[in-house]
Amino acid sequence: MKISDRLKGIGFAAFAFFIGRAFVMNMNPFAIGALVAFLLSGENVWLIFIGLMGGIATINSTYMLFEYGSIMIFLMILLTLKNSINLRGRNYLTALITGGITFVVHGVTGFVTDEYIDFFDTGIMAALAFAAVIIFYKGISGLIKDPLSIVTDNETALGVICFFAASFYGMPLVVYGITVAQAFFVFSILFAWYKFGFGIGLTWTAFSGMLMGIKTGEMDFLVAYLTISLLVYALLIFIEGGRFIQAASFLIIYYIAGFTHFDMLLSEEGIKALYSAILVFILAPDRLMLRLDDKAGYYEPDNTPEWGRIVVERVNKLADAFKRIEYTFAGDAGTGISFNDVGNIIDNFTNQLNEMVPIRKTIEASIIEELSKKEVLVKNILMIKNQDERYEVYINARVRRGRLVTAETVRKIVEENMKVRLLLKDESKSIVSKRYDMLCMIEKPDYRCETAVRRLSRYEDEVSGDNFYIGDIGNGQKLLLIADGMGNGEKASRDSNQLIDSLEELLNAGFDKEMSIRVVNSYLAEKNKGESFSTLDMMIVDLYTGCGRIYKQGAATTFVKRGEWIEMIKSTSLPVGITPDAICEKCMKKFYSNDMIVMVSDGMLESILFENKEDYMKELILSSDAMTPDELADEIVGSIKSLSGNRLKDDATMIVCKVVKDVR
Repeated sequence: MKISDRLKGIGFAAFAFFIGRAFVMNMNPFAIGALVAFLLSGENVWLIFIGLMGGIATINSTYMLFEYGSIMIFLMILLTLKNSINLRGRNYLTALITGGITFVVHGVTGFVTDEYIDFFDTGIMAALAFAAVIIFYKGISGLIKDPLSIVTDNETALGVICFFAASFYGMPLVVYGITVAQAFFVFSILFAWYKFGFGIGLTWTAFSGMLMGIKTGEMDFLVAYLTISLLVYALLIFIEGGRFIQAASFLIIYYIAGFTHFDMLLSEEGIKALYSAILVFILAPDRLMLRLDDKAGYYEPDNTPEWGRIVVERVNKLADAFKRIEYTFAGDAGTGISFNDVGNIIDNFTNQLNEMVPIRKTIEASIIEELSKKEVLVKNILMIKNQDERYEVYINARVRRGRLVTAETVRKIVEENMKVRLLLKDESKSIVSKRYDMLCMIEKPDYRCETAVRRLSRYEDEVSGDNFYIGDIGNGQKLLLIADGMGNGEKASRDSNQLIDSLEELLNAGFDKEMSIRVVNSYLAEKNKGESFSTLDMMIVDLYTGCGRIYKQGAATTFVKRGEWIEMIKSTSLPVGITPDAICEKCMKKFYSNDMIVMVSDGMLESILFENKEDYMKELILSSDAMTPDELADEIVGSIKSLSGNRLKDDATMIVCKVVKDVR
């Protein structure tokens, strides 16, 4: 458990202690409602229970301790049973059960202990317990999960106010000469106005004044607190400033109000409370005092101009990809791409655009606050979860005049607050400009691929018929591809290169992997009439999971080395371009850090002058102590050249890929 979580739990337990003391008309339904609300919110309910029972114990009533302890223990047992009943998320039903149990237990304990039972009062207590669960749950869940909802949702704001009102009501006025309750009231007024703005600030001030008046018997506290707070707010409209200015303004107006109209403010207890509250207010940590009133305008991303810009940019990229595909497949032969295929691509594309992810408002506010300290103004923050379940973050921001802030600075702040490792996307600018512009970030993969390539021609004066490609196709997908054209020379090179170009364009456009291979195979089979072909050896590594998809059509064996173990992945299918319905073999492998994958064309194996060529390659890789792809590639090529007397049987290509997991 983090230290911050422990402190939060202790803080809630302290407030629970005071709620346990908040008896009204010899009953305390607030304690029951608070316990159930905390349980529904997923907090450490036993710590809350101890706090509540500690507060009830100060009332010095064994009867009350037994009654409320029985009710709360019964509720905790009932609501934590996993197999018999599940009430999590069903708040109204839970509140109704809480009210019913309160009614029954209150009546039974009264009968057993010979206490006078008033069924009218018992009904009121049960009804208040029901209401307390609903109200406190809204406030407590808002405090725990989404503090900004306090200023955007009236029910949450009411829940928070009622929760603190109950706890403040249970606070003693004076403890060892320290005016605890009054100091808390003054601090909370300063805090509410500073953090949440006018609406919440004014409401809480009224509650504080009323509760203070009830506890002391002087209702002038209500008028005094409201007058001081409104005057401070009016002054701060003209004088902008932070906590120090607000505290100084409150101090001055407090003294003026005390001297002119409200003598009780300047009592010894009142002065102690004032200075204690102001000191805590000024010294409170920045994260606690993060202002939310100007961040309350939460927006629907689908309706923002920024979201429209993202959609337009992606549509343009998709359109450009289709234009490149048309150019790549230009000629008399058909492409094999149907309207249904295109429809599926567009459908997948729109589904990806609709995967909006709401950012927790506390995180959003924290990012905005920290960037403002760097003189960066943020207009909005959007987050998308793409089809591969990876996050993309878009921040529309600009820098103040005369400031130079890099996009990397923004990325670090966003990463720290979101607790998600991020990378700046290629299309993102490196400097925050003076005009609002979009900074684009994507979730950083856990893995990376280190690669080495060796491409050899059978004849030194001829172009190799093999071609290869290594690159990224978006969303953390690494593409490694070898195509071996039939024969040698320029024609074989053109055939293999066309296969690679076609696949690259289709995959970058968003086509499904298997559909892309099918389309290219159909196109080449129709174009070449089966007279020429190319083998296909393709691997796509998901850099987020370390999983690799391997696709083979007529390709040579792939070797996967993991420590002292090696696996061979073979293919028996026909090459690409022989028949329109040729089958592509595929498999999925989970790769781990430091795995070595060796992909080769037929020429590399055919140059091994042994009957069992694959076993020789296997032993060659397994016996190597090479730590990098370049070292392993050089060892393999050197051994094969030496074995064949530098006379290759065919053009040969090899890709060595090392999967490496980044240390967080």
